[in-house]
Amino acid sequence: MTPPGDRLSAAKAIVFLAFVSALNLMTTTDAKAVNMDMVPSIRLEEGWDSNAFNSSTNEVSSFGTRLTPALALRFTSPDNVMIGLSGEYEIVRYHDSEAKEADNDTWFFRINSTGDWALTPTLSMLPSVFYLNTTGTTSRSQRVPSGDPVLPPVTITNYGDTNTEDFGGAVRFNYLATENITLGVTGNYSEQRFSDSLGGSGLTNSSTTGGNASVMYRFSPRTSLGILVAGNQYMYENSADSDSLSGGIRFEYQFSPVFSINGVFGWSYIRQKEGPEGPEEQTSAPSGLFNASYTSESFTARVFGSAVYSGGSGFGEATRQWTAGFGFNDQFAREWSWSLSGTYQVSRSVFETDAVDITTLYGAAGLRYKPWEWGSLDLTGYVDRQTSDSQFGNDLNNYVATLGITIGKPYRVF
Repeated sequence: MTPPGDRLSAAKAIVFLAFVSALNLMTTTDAKAVNMDMVPSIRLEEGWDSNAFNSSTNEVSSFGTRLTPALALRFTSPDNVMIGLSGEYEIVRYHDSEAKEADNDTWFFRINSTGDWALTPTLSMLPSVFYLNTTGTTSRSQRVPSGDPVLPPVTITNYGDTNTEDFGGAVRFNYLATENITLGVTGNYSEQRFSDSLGGSGLTNSSTTGGNASVMYRFSPRTSLGILVAGNQYMYENSADSDSLSGGIRFEYQFSPVFSINGVFGWSYIRQKEGPEGPEEQTSAPSGLFNASYTSESFTARVFGSAVYSGGSGFGEATRQWTAGFGFNDQFAREWSWSLSGTYQVSRSVFETDAVDITTLYGAAGLRYKPWEWGSLDLTGYVDRQTSDSQFGNDLNNYVATLGITIGKPYRVF
């Protein structure tokens, strides 16, 4: 068990590192070659929610209104890599009197990048940070960055009508040691907090600290292979801490200018430290993750998957976590586009039999019409289904449909 102050200090360190990295864009890259855009926006949605309380026993459906003001800053490098800093505040108000207590607000902050940002001719970085505070499970499922290339795999479990606070931060640096050899190092920190969970729910505050190092050799313009070693420490407020070590073969392959795959396949070891619940325990299993992406002028597709040990179950238990997901976006006409995405995840406790055995499926589909440069209309549907065959977690079903309008326009700062 780790004191909250230590976790808070680590969180501040990651935020500071991400902030310094963002400022570094201006000092290590020719300022005249970097473009910056500011994008203020506001979004209004009217929709229907089948389970406003995200409850397994008290399902209340209601129409509702969502209002989301947002602000984003976008930095674009000479080689067309973009780093985005964005923040938004979502207000959800239900119309049915039986659902008024399910009204909720969401705060969300994000730093992400479309690729490695060159700091020098031989050094580049890839940052990823998010902060999410919400009581709305749909809002959480929409925003947690599943399949992020830098952050450890996140948990998409539906925790019901509970205020959750999620934070994750990671930065990867790559150094081109020779023409064909690249050295990489990554540091990451994540945290989960629950402020109003019910007694007996098992929800437990936790944090994860870790990192990895890799060596990659480029055999051809298309093919790179190497090794990666990683370590993580999982800390819980009222349970025994755990730590894990893993190693594997890392690969990258560029099939064409628009289609590529990358991943790591290897073996992981996890140990639960001695605590009030029992003696030290340990085990190991195969592990890995992969990403495949296709990007053309009007169509993008992405598929990802992972099988890892995770400390972020939300229930004070290290879990074996399997995740698979996809995302498609297609602009099929000048003013029309559609999107489809989904994530499927299974989480099972490693050391405590039947403590956690949760399967979650989340999906979203949307049709968007953009008749104006400064605004667009969309029709979007969401599905969130969960089953639990364990002591913690609940069987939950939620379906949401919304009609929304977004008003916003980028302004070139320099």
